[in-house]
Amino acid sequence: MVETHLSRLLNSSEFVVTAEVTPPHGSDKEQLLSKLAILKDFCDAVNVTDNVRGIPSLSSMACCHLLIDSGVEPIMQLSSRDRNRIAFESEIYGASALGVKNIIFVTGDHSLLGSHPHAKMVYDFDSIQALQIATHLMGGHDLAGAPLDGVPDLYLGSTFNPNADPMEMHAWRVEKKIEAGAQFFQTQAIYDVGRFKEFMRLIDKRTKVLAGIIPLRGPAMAEFMTRNIPGILIPDDIIKRLEKAGEGLEESERQKAVKSEGLQIAIETIREIRKMNGVNGIHIMGVGWEECVPLLVEDAGLYPRPGRE
Repeated sequence: MVETHLSRLLNSSEFVVTAEVTPPHGSDKEQLLSKLAILKDFCDAVNVTDNVRGIPSLSSMACCHLLIDSGVEPIMQLSSRDRNRIAFESEIYGASALGVKNIIFVTGDHSLLGSHPHAKMVYDFDSIQALQIATHLMGGHDLAGAPLDGVPDLYLGSTFNPNADPMEMHAWRVEKKIEAGAQFFQTQAIYDVGRFKEFMRLIDKRTKVLAGIIPLRGPAMAEFMTRNIPGILIPDDIIKRLEKAGEGLEESERQKAVKSEGLQIAIETIREIRKMNGVNGIHIMGVGWEECVPLLVEDAGLYPRPGRE
């Protein structure tokens, strides 16, 4: 297994912080780099998403190459929704050749959720099979048995959703992903820490887990996510806190108060997660709000990051 900055930290006693950037809807690399500049000193590695919700974006591989040029360790997200195994193998070779060492595999959102609902989805394999394919390629041969001209050496990851039912089946899928080669996991956003604790009791304690954090900018965002984002579970008491924040204030001040309350909820969640056994860090998904990353990391007492003092 290749050693990366991320793998070293996850195998140490450090509480790891990763964050996420969404590639631009087009070829404007400066947009990506401006987002990166906001958060890069506040996390240990940065995820690059792969056409989230089926919306075409600048390729994850190209973005990861730009991150490396900026001195940031990337985690390349790779979805099976849009690729057959031929394209998937090619992507892995390309990522490895460009110096990308951390890859996290996802099955991918249904295209009906995005801007191209009539696009044909491939789904030649799922995230478990993706891990199996990547692990096989690291053995030096392609899926047809032919030897490779250069063998990828990767730190493999995947995701899981502790909010989904039945909980036991999703815990079983985590175990299958570990068997397939997953060495670390990032989770769907956590708002119910009690349920997350219950889920964590069902999986192998040696698993490296980064708990997902999405700060809420208001009750409308919370309700939208609950209705439209698969696997999101936001308790009613959190939505009520957001609704009450800034009551009686003028609109501009109320909006500031609501966003501040959303950050406070996220900070409280991070502090609870830090007390849990078996959780190695957090993965912050700003969803277009990259400015939240420095605020959360500093206020949760997680700054400076190791190696970034």
